[in-house]
Amino acid sequence: MANQSAKRIVQQNATRLAMLQKLFLGINVFYLFISFVFQRSSQSWTGIFFYIGKFVIEVFLLSSLQNSARPRYDPGGALADPGTDLGQPGLVQYMFDYLYIMWFVRLLSLVTKWASVVYLVIPAYLIYAFGPYVKQFLGMNGAAKTEEGDAEQDEAKLKKRQEKKERKQQRVRYARH
Repeated sequence: MANQSAKRIVQQNATRLAMLQKLFLGINVFYLFISFVFQRSSQSWTGIFFYIGKFVIEVFLLSSLQNSARPRYDPGGALADPGTDLGQPGLVQYMFDYLYIMWFVRLLSLVTKWASVVYLVIPAYLIYAFGPYVKQFLGMNGAAKTEEGDAEQDEAKLKKRQEKKERKQQRVRYARH
């Protein structure tokens, strides 16, 4: 039974990868059909160049997800390593998010030429997520303000703790006889 979780990971990974492949093929075929059949006059070489660049990035992300999620079996045929769990947070989840954003922008670009502005969500999220760490690393928070703020927080915590002790001492205690 110890191998059940590994088998479950293999099954979930296979399901997720199959879904990604279907989305990849469906969205790209739909985009190419609509853009070259109905919007032929609005196509330019730069648009085709950017499509190919995004397509290459998608293929790279999908292939790296497939390689990392590929299970490994020992010579006897038993499961040795289930591969990376595609449901885990972190880099894998960022890869999924980037693919979803890329596909959303691709479909939105069929409607408006300003769809690529949505790509600004990615650096905005990076600034939101990692900005405080970078500021702290570069010392841009202002060390004096931080020390004053820490001292004020320590005083507030100490005052709360003292008030809590006083309330506890003032409570009526019941004794069992």
